[in-house]
Amino acid sequence: MTSIARVLGAGLAMLALSPIAAASAAAPQTDPDAFTPINLTTLSRPAPVFGSDGRYHVVYEVQAINISGLPWNIRSLRAEGTNGRVYGRWSGKRVRTVFVAMGSGKPITRLDPGQGGVFHLTFSVARKRDLPRALVNVVSASNATKPVVGPPRVSDRTRPSRLVRRAPVVLGPPLRGSNWVAADGCCTAHRHVWATQPYGGRLQTIQRFAIDWEQLDDQGRLFTGDPKVLTNWFGYGEEELAVADGTVVHVLDGLPDQVPGSLPASINPVKADGNSVFLRLDDGRYVAYAHMIPGSLRVKVGDRVKRGQVLGLLGNSGNSSAPHLHLHVMNAPVVLGANGLPYVFDHFTITGRIASTEAFNHAEETGEPARMGPVVVGPRTNALPLDQVVVTWG
Repeated sequence: MTSIARVLGAGLAMLALSPIAAASAAAPQTDPDAFTPINLTTLSRPAPVFGSDGRYHVVYEVQAINISGLPWNIRSLRAEGTNGRVYGRWSGKRVRTVFVAMGSGKPITRLDPGQGGVFHLTFSVARKRDLPRALVNVVSASNATKPVVGPPRVSDRTRPSRLVRRAPVVLGPPLRGSNWVAADGCCTAHRHVWATQPYGGRLQTIQRFAIDWEQLDDQGRLFTGDPKVLTNWFGYGEEELAVADGTVVHVLDGLPDQVPGSLPASINPVKADGNSVFLRLDDGRYVAYAHMIPGSLRVKVGDRVKRGQVLGLLGNSGNSSAPHLHLHVMNAPVVLGANGLPYVFDHFTITGRIASTEAFNHAEETGEPARMGPVVVGPRTNALPLDQVVVTWG
């Protein structure tokens, strides 16, 4: 053991006692004696969802921790089905587009001793039958010591993670009317999809499939006049509707609306949703509504509600910089420590799409009409509206 430790670095001497190292060593490897310094864990079972583009999307995260005493440059990651098909590959500079450091959230391609990061991964397929039954994620890394001490390259992989077979819950409209933008939605927007947080004893991505619903006028503007006046924003004060039959299990009211234009400087994380309602659906899943107008909530804990019933009014309370309805589905009735679940709406019509997150941000900052991009317009059924599409309900 002494001679091996000299070659591979002092940190290796601790691996025999490390439970994390034991987990890594147990991961499937071609060579049972392969040196696997980067421990990989899929945070939750990937759950596919049918998107408004007519494709099936898979969104998930892989945690990576360097448990050795050596630094490693991440050269590539590939998402591989147990059927042998490669569903995604990120290599070279593209690693930075999906891999961020724990703590700072900054893009990285290198893991120093003891450092961790999270891969935020997504891919899509045209047909449901093309989805894998399970995924294995394989990381290739090169030794970053100069001169090289130890193996020049290593490879490690996650255990096979079976895709969730349970179908996404089917919801009704959360709002009425037209020109509603699905802002920061699935599957490549970062504000929700990448919002992995350490709560409840593990890393959670509760907002993985969340959408911020903001309304445009017929000219494509989010507000007119002074942006700090809440009533100048289209959508402010609109009725928010129960998306399904269920029971109210959480109500928070009395928090003030924020002044639009910037997020509050500091806010208690458990009050980030602002004035909010959580519904327990009859199938055991939960729907969160956030940022309502104070005093507008029309339900209390224990109430049974029917699909289409008014729950409250769209506002700007909590951790919010512009009036909107934040909506997501989760596996537990908590603010932060739950897992975000996919969902679809039974019917809506796409009438446009804002060109990009940057174009949406510009419209939100200036009040100018949003720059629009290409999209196939028309009705959709049992689909999740993807990022920046503009929909009409009903």
